[in-house]
Amino acid sequence: MNRLILTLLGRSLANRRFSLGLIVIALAAAVALYVSVQNIQRMTRASFENSVQNVDLVVAARGSDIQILLNAVFGIGESTSLVAADSVATVLETPQVDWHVPLSLGDSHRGFRVIGSHSELFQHVLAGSGNEDIAFTSVLQAAIGADVAAALGYQRGDEIVLQHGVGDYGAAHDDLPISIIAVLQRTGTPFDRAIMIPLEASEAIHRGWRGGQRLMALKPEQVEKLLTHHDAHDEHHDEHHDEHHDENHDEPHDEPHDEHHEAHEDEHHDEGAHDDHAHGGLEAFDAVLVGVHDRRDVIRLQRRIADYKGESLSAIIPGVTLSRIWQVIGVADRGFQSINLLIVGLVLLSMMAMTVLSADNRRREMAILRALGAAPRSLVWLLMAEAFLLSVSAAVLGVVMAVGLSMAAEGWLAAHMGLQVEASVYLADILPALYLVPAALLANLVPAVRLYRNTVSDGMMVKR
Repeated sequence: MNRLILTLLGRSLANRRFSLGLIVIALAAAVALYVSVQNIQRMTRASFENSVQNVDLVVAARGSDIQILLNAVFGIGESTSLVAADSVATVLETPQVDWHVPLSLGDSHRGFRVIGSHSELFQHVLAGSGNEDIAFTSVLQAAIGADVAAALGYQRGDEIVLQHGVGDYGAAHDDLPISIIAVLQRTGTPFDRAIMIPLEASEAIHRGWRGGQRLMALKPEQVEKLLTHHDAHDEHHDEHHDEHHDENHDEPHDEPHDEHHEAHEDEHHDEGAHDDHAHGGLEAFDAVLVGVHDRRDVIRLQRRIADYKGESLSAIIPGVTLSRIWQVIGVADRGFQSINLLIVGLVLLSMMAMTVLSADNRRREMAILRALGAAPRSLVWLLMAEAFLLSVSAAVLGVVMAVGLSMAAEGWLAAHMGLQVEASVYLADILPALYLVPAALLANLVPAVRLYRNTVSDGMMVKR
């Protein structure tokens, strides 16, 4: 009898393949939508986390942790104040610090932000992205993100003119065009939508400017001398630092050492270095990205920076601050998930309605099967087996559709949302789709009960 029921099941499904196909496609579309949204949420979070995965601390002027992170890393908002370069040299001159990369923000180019920094930005902050070999060898150079190159059609060797301030209304630094030396490989981070230039360039393009207006134009050959002058100054500063460190290598970096360092910096500044110092010519930075040798020292270093007397500084841990941001964004995430679940529920409700209608239309068929000796529970099992096969087919097809949609939209997601699509499917994305199977069985419980009652009461002549 079981073999007969399976034969009847196969022929019934084949006979109603068009209507059942529509049910499967509707369910698969709902599953694909749910899995796709889950996948985009995961990729978005991964993109945020990748932006700061190599950074242990972000140092900036005293302010809100979220505001500092959004401005320094994600380019949202503005700096409330700047951090003095001398303060950075003092608080970060400790064996705990492995590297630190200063950032100079505030300029833009055709809607994309400009970041003034060192070549260490590529080696440390973007480590693991394939961009570690990029290095600035001259002042008027730039490395552009993948999204910038794709949107503006730029390539290596092109020259661009930076804009004073953020927005389309700032004055142009057209006296000092910048040459593109590299296009970054896509990182899936906000740096894909940024233009990186040397710190010396950030200083050079603003020389002769006051109050947002250019008072004096510079020639490129005049600017190129800055790099040589800064390198000589850096060499002198490093020699002095090494000499001082050798004399005190057994002593901790305490307050007297900091005072001596500050005194030396002041003396050197007074001797005529004018805007030059060990960090590339800028007297202040918008923020500094820091990496430590041992992450167990992060809290200790954070406390050292917060207790610095010379200036009010904040040192935030990006991962902790990012988790706070996700607590806020999580409300929207849960909202999207709720909408997806409602869509799946509506499709299941439609499936139940179509099954009830189908069962009513098949009452004569069921009555004939009853007359041939089929038990009511066998007919109920037939209906539930149909629901099981339909739900499993819809779940599998939905996951395949979601993966195919993600791969097809890979270029668009990368260009417009900065998301890197992965070919693999995560179990966490598939599990919710598997819940469709028991949900479909429950949805078919009502028509199955109706069918059982009808087959008991119906004879060969079914009343309509």
